[in-house]
Amino acid sequence: MAKKQGLLERLQNGFVLGDGGYLMELRLRGFLEKESMTPEVVAKHPEEVQRITQEFKDAGAEVLQTLTFFGTSNMLERAGFGERAEEINRTACRIARQIAGEEALVAGNLNSPSIYQDYDPSDSASQERTRAWLQEQLPWIVDEKVDFLILETFSWLDEALVALEVVRDVGLPIVATVSMEEKEGKTLDGFAADECARRMVEAGADVVGVNCLWGPDKMLDYAVAMRQAVEVPVCCQPSAWHSWWSPGDPVPPLRFAQFVKEAMREDIRFLGACCGAGPEHIEAMAQAMVS
Repeated sequence: MAKKQGLLERLQNGFVLGDGGYLMELRLRGFLEKESMTPEVVAKHPEEVQRITQEFKDAGAEVLQTLTFFGTSNMLERAGFGERAEEINRTACRIARQIAGEEALVAGNLNSPSIYQDYDPSDSASQERTRAWLQEQLPWIVDEKVDFLILETFSWLDEALVALEVVRDVGLPIVATVSMEEKEGKTLDGFAADECARRMVEAGADVVGVNCLWGPDKMLDYAVAMRQAVEVPVCCQPSAWHSWWSPGDPVPPLRFAQFVKEAMREDIRFLGACCGAGPEHIEAMAQAMVS
């Protein structure tokens, strides 16, 4: 049997389609409480996590992310699952690996553990806190034989750089994405997309990009700025809807299909979606990529 192509090989040869937003979709299906941001659903309803993962794959996703989003022990502690953090992370990875089979890739997901704290780039204690939480989570994911790591939803570039320090020596390809929080298109610590891209590449990222908070229109602008700033592949994962803050109108699958074509013209190689994007969005994107 031929060896499965890795992420970087696939990106070198063309475009790669990722999956959508697990937590918001499970919330809409009634398996996650409103305002919940952590993956306790892996412990409560593993069969539903398996179901949605299979749906994303059937829709055309070539990459399945582990539902370890906000899966650090401090985040899960707020939901009463801190002591089960390792179990939840490992179970999420095994579900993704089982569904991926020999076709899809599994992306081990790590992200900002500071959403409920005030991260301060000038405070070394903030950095050490993030480093400790991610260092605890990382082996739970890497031990489960994921194909690469994706660091996402970092609203502070500085925290993304701390995360890159934690993971860069594990021997896996690394995708690093930031979330542009401010209306003027910057992270909370004041960095625009192009500078974020350059700094993350310098810190060891193999692929850089943007995810969450914004829909396809604004998100593509940020990805194009990154594409013009660096030589590595760029990832773009816009949101369709979310319930954690004022969401605006849901973005329909047709707009995500149009987004894919626009992004491919700009040579944005790794395409996917985030909060509110379900299997129907990924299916529309998959069809657009080959039409």
